[in-house]
Amino acid sequence: MIGKEKALEILKKALSYSQADQTEAVLLGERSYLTGFANNYIHRNVGSEDYQFNVRVAFGKKIGAASSNIADEESIQKVIKDAETIAKFQKDNPDFVSFAKPEEAKFDSKLGYAESTAECDAEKRAIIAKKIIDRSKKFGFNASGTVETATQEFAVMNSLGVERYAVRTVASVKGVIMGDTSSGYSKESNIDIDKIDVEKVAEESVSIADKGRNPEPIEPGKYEVILTPYAVAEFISHMLYLSLNARALKEGSSFLINNFGKKLLGDNITMFDDGFSKLTIPMPFDFEGVPKKKVVFFENGIAKEVVYDTLTAYREGKESTGHSLPQPSPYSPYPMNFIMQGGAGNVDDMISHVKHGLFVQRFWYTNVMDPRKLVITGMTRDGLFLIENGKITRPLQNMRFTESIITALNNVSEISKSVKVVYDMAPVSVPYLRINNFTFTGKTEF
Repeated sequence: MIGKEKALEILKKALSYSQADQTEAVLLGERSYLTGFANNYIHRNVGSEDYQFNVRVAFGKKIGAASSNIADEESIQKVIKDAETIAKFQKDNPDFVSFAKPEEAKFDSKLGYAESTAECDAEKRAIIAKKIIDRSKKFGFNASGTVETATQEFAVMNSLGVERYAVRTVASVKGVIMGDTSSGYSKESNIDIDKIDVEKVAEESVSIADKGRNPEPIEPGKYEVILTPYAVAEFISHMLYLSLNARALKEGSSFLINNFGKKLLGDNITMFDDGFSKLTIPMPFDFEGVPKKKVVFFENGIAKEVVYDTLTAYREGKESTGHSLPQPSPYSPYPMNFIMQGGAGNVDDMISHVKHGLFVQRFWYTNVMDPRKLVITGMTRDGLFLIENGKITRPLQNMRFTESIITALNNVSEISKSVKVVYDMAPVSVPYLRINNFTFTGKTEF
């Protein structure tokens, strides 16, 4: 990685070439490595290092943007010139007032950084993969999955005086176990690869596949369910871009319109975004260089706030909460460190409280049916089980669900104390949920 001094030097040079009224330059870098395995064999070990150099300029209310993955002097000049040319041909953006202005903020630029992840080599990743493979072989399954490590750099500078730099690491270990009639799934993510419990990843994915052999059919209907964090994250992730941001309010897709201060979800539901929390993969500022603010979406079911970037904040007469994506973006602002507060339960006790219901390991292929009511449809995957009289009794064939996130979060009867980071494009930290009357609308033959 190039480090703070060189990153800021590149951005300073970019600003010096600009003739615009305002200029913003962003440098995003990532060095990533992946060890992949399939059919119980490690079959690839790859790595890459790439940088993205983004520029936005403004002439009055005309805004232009350009980018490159090369940051030498000639490329920097070209990107600046391209952005300026684009801006001059744009119509005025009536909502635009200014790029981000400087704010006092003290934070550790290595808040989310772990040396063990940054220095993890191919041999160490192979040893981790082998633990999952060995356990899979023992049970007669085929294991596939990945061991990934990444070091990410973020640098932002603008002509108004914003200057930010941070570096973080992300490690993920995933196991997907396949048998003739069943499958299992587990994944752990952390800034520190040494804090990932690889044995737990192997045990969870293999045991789910083992318990799931020869699944039986069950009729669709309403069931009490236990959802793992994988299922919860996939289910509620649509809420982040459809409801919990200022753009969604303006565009009319959010169910929060005219509902702030009202109780919309269950008393036990508190959800927020916090880029500094230890429950997430930390990031201290957004892609405009605005420091992260903790934003509480729901407190005990009552609607409180949404996230803002600079453009939406100026339009509404508010302040940015530090949730801008790299601009321009149709999804900005966006909650990048979403957390659902845990409860008091543990998984075994939650299962023991279910008289007749389903244990869902994972959802996939989820799609939105009604944005305003947050009705989502999708499939179960990698483990669906019947719960009878407080015990998991038999595996079931997969089913399709069709359910409203709003309705489901009003029917949560129990929440686990533990909260798990589910990391894909951005970290989502969620607990296990016990939900009443969850609707399944179709069944499969597998």
